[in-house]
Amino acid sequence: MQSDAFSTFNRWLLFIGVLIAGLALAHHYDLIRTLIQSDASYLSVAILAFFFAATLHVGWLSWQLGKEVNKAAQLTQSARQSDSLFESAKGQVHFANDSTEPSVAKEHITLLAEKVITCGALTGHEALLDRLDNKLRRGHETGWFIADLLVRLGLLGTVIGFILMLGSLSTVSSIDLHALQQLLTRMTEGMQIALYTTLSGLTAGILLSFQYQLLDQGANRLLADIIELSEVHVLRHLKALREINQ
Repeated sequence: MQSDAFSTFNRWLLFIGVLIAGLALAHHYDLIRTLIQSDASYLSVAILAFFFAATLHVGWLSWQLGKEVNKAAQLTQSARQSDSLFESAKGQVHFANDSTEPSVAKEHITLLAEKVITCGALTGHEALLDRLDNKLRRGHETGWFIADLLVRLGLLGTVIGFILMLGSLSTVSSIDLHALQQLLTRMTEGMQIALYTTLSGLTAGILLSFQYQLLDQGANRLLADIIELSEVHVLRHLKALREINQ
């Protein structure tokens, strides 16, 4: 098991520190206020709101992931030290020493034990592994969708900006200095919407994708730990359970 159960959460905290430093620098140069004021479509504000909400979601998931790693480590220690990990009565199976907290790892091991009692099979657990993988990544797909949505919102702002910029040409009825100044002002506003929304959408999408990549890596490590637990440390207990119920 990993020595640092909360390594994913610690990496997320490191990312948050870098993000806060970047936001402080942007605030120092007045970039945030300029971004909000220059985007008349307010898509940049929506993109930032989605980004910060999803970022907090990553932090919560990474904290929960660390707790699951700790529980899996405790279960591994119990499987190593116990002479008999399971007890069964009337076709029902439960842990002999039920001191460990409920966890994804414990639920997976319980399902394995119930399958051994029902079918007597110690192999062929691919369906349960798929279930475990889906359980560990619950909420990740939503995060990847939001990251892709932020990029698409930025591109939508690009289209809106160009529509406003080109639409201002249709309002020109005469060519004089004043009309030309108004035309350039409206075209500049449209170009600002296009560029600022694209910048905010791409930046937020990339940064959010990086966070969910960290989360996926943590889920992969926990999945490997639980597979090691079930295929190595719990196997002898499953064999003993099968012999008792034969």
